[in-house]
Amino acid sequence: MPVTAKSRARTGLRAATTLTPADVLALIKGATGGVKGGGASLMTSGVMNAGARVHVEREFPDRLALSINSGKRLVELCTFTALVETAKGTSYLTIGGLETYKTKQSRLLGFIPMGPASVAGFSLYKRFLDEVTAQLFVADPAVNTSILVFP
Repeated sequence: MPVTAKSRARTGLRAATTLTPADVLALIKGATGGVKGGGASLMTSGVMNAGARVHVEREFPDRLALSINSGKRLVELCTFTALVETAKGTSYLTIGGLETYKTKQSRLLGFIPMGPASVAGFSLYKRFLDEVTAQLFVADPAVNTSILVFP
């Protein structure tokens, strides 16, 4: 069975670390500059969008509201949240799934063929999750992380 856009949108990251919540959120903010580009343009050209980036939209003490936008922030491709909760000296991080997202479907001779739609900006989102994971391992080698599809 093909992976649907809806199931891709439920992909996210969970981690448990000894870092403080402020350190985890600072690490995530730093990771936003570590990845960019990828994903096809939503315009009719279909040209790859090299300027797509992850942006921090709003900051709260326990979470960041994030988005992936096309170059020059003309089109918002998807939005998601990074949330940090603490319990007994451990910080628990959850990033995603996607709260809003745009989908695209390839066309063949003007018709939409059978098959799943793709999520615009998903490859950049996945690379961002990988970057956060890598930076968590640098900051805390004992971190426990997993990228999974949320129920």
